[in-house]
Amino acid sequence: MSSILNKISYLRELSLPFNCYETGHTWTPSCTDAALTIGATTFREALKIYGSLYVVSQIFSWKFDLKTFRKTLESTLTSSCFLSFNAFSFISIFCGIRRIMGKFYYLHCAYIPAFTASFLAILIERESRRQPLALYVINIASETIFRMLVTRGYTQPLPQGEVLIFSLTMGVLMYVIRKNGFSKDLVGMGMRFLLGSEEVKLQSNSEHLDPCKMKHNVIKALNQKKINGKPLPLNNTAVNFATNFATFISSVFQQGRKQLGQTPLVNFLKTHPHHHSCPHAFSCPSYILKGFLQPFLVGYSARTAMHIFSSFQHIIKNPSLILRLLTNKQNLSVGLSVGGFFGIFKLVSCLLRWVHNKDSEWHAIPAGLLAGLTMLINPNSTVALYLAWKAVEIVYTIGVKKRVLPSIPGSILILYAASTALLFYAAFMEPHNLKPTYIRFLNRLTDNRLELINRHVMDVFGTHASKMYHDFWPDLDPRYTSRAFQETILVWLAGSPER
Repeated sequence: MSSILNKISYLRELSLPFNCYETGHTWTPSCTDAALTIGATTFREALKIYGSLYVVSQIFSWKFDLKTFRKTLESTLTSSCFLSFNAFSFISIFCGIRRIMGKFYYLHCAYIPAFTASFLAILIERESRRQPLALYVINIASETIFRMLVTRGYTQPLPQGEVLIFSLTMGVLMYVIRKNGFSKDLVGMGMRFLLGSEEVKLQSNSEHLDPCKMKHNVIKALNQKKINGKPLPLNNTAVNFATNFATFISSVFQQGRKQLGQTPLVNFLKTHPHHHSCPHAFSCPSYILKGFLQPFLVGYSARTAMHIFSSFQHIIKNPSLILRLLTNKQNLSVGLSVGGFFGIFKLVSCLLRWVHNKDSEWHAIPAGLLAGLTMLINPNSTVALYLAWKAVEIVYTIGVKKRVLPSIPGSILILYAASTALLFYAAFMEPHNLKPTYIRFLNRLTDNRLELINRHVMDVFGTHASKMYHDFWPDLDPRYTSRAFQETILVWLAGSPER
């Protein structure tokens, strides 16, 4: 402990006498030009990222009126301004601190400018987006901290650690869902779709689709449909068409169910009993089989579709690639992992009901723990950490609602700023400890200017800042360099015969 305190004291006093051109924005000696360039580049890339995200979200919501398009445009501009201002203000504060202090100290190189810039920037973003953003950066920051601890020798990588984290997380999360219902965010909607409502006591099983009621639901939906706030005018022809169409779809469902029900496997599944406390309507084997097949198809199809979309140009040139993607082992492993989780969860839940002769909320804990072991099929630390932090968020939110835990004003803003500042610090001082995908993201936003930082001068802090960029030396204009830097260059040249 004393060695750590001595290290902190040493870093607090250590400083760099170089200016911000020699250290940070080596591509231009002008601080104003550097900040504006980074801000403009980030804004341009953010428009592409958020534009695509919000347009796809609008398409899936199936809303194409003028109000929704205006809202999509406003959301895109707001999020792009938030990200752009974060980058612009970081450079501005970075340079401002150098001018005020006369030199760079350890935390002044990146963390303090990034914390201040991130705190101000998140205020621009919509309030509904702040919590998901905070959760996203906390996820990456926690993984970065662990990498730093491993690099410094304070801990060792845990074999299959993501599997352990995921298993423990799902034990907690499934119990919370079983007891309190699904959350109203993306994770909650995904769990509702893949798990179903049978295992959640607080939700009615009437949510399931009943083809016999489709006719009534279609007519009701048509009668409630509005355009610009006014009811949709329906005549008898439209109503009759809707009625006939709903009846046709209903008959297709019934015929398909009838034909499927004549197969030996389905007959066996139907005749097998289920426990009186089981919430599902059919036998336990059919419930478990469905619990595996549906998530498997969703996971496999989603992963395959992503690969096809990302390889679309290559597929046009070589259509045979589609067959290779359809049989890709990674796509199948994703499907097996997702399907296996929900299948095992339902299997263990049914077994516990048979063993204890009753249903109980605590059954979700061992079921979630055992189901979480399916991550062995397709290990993913990002998913494991994200769900772990999501579980913490859900538990904390429930605790606040029940007045068991205190509500901390501004906690989301502080968490976002602190986590983002850590990532900026790592990008400057310890890029080898930052997740490669996040480095690529930052390079995209800055047009690869992240690689132009003079990390050789930062090696004095002992973080091995130039480890990934040891071959890069900035081409600086001597007219804008300090005497201290010029003298340091002479020392470097004298000690480096190859240069």
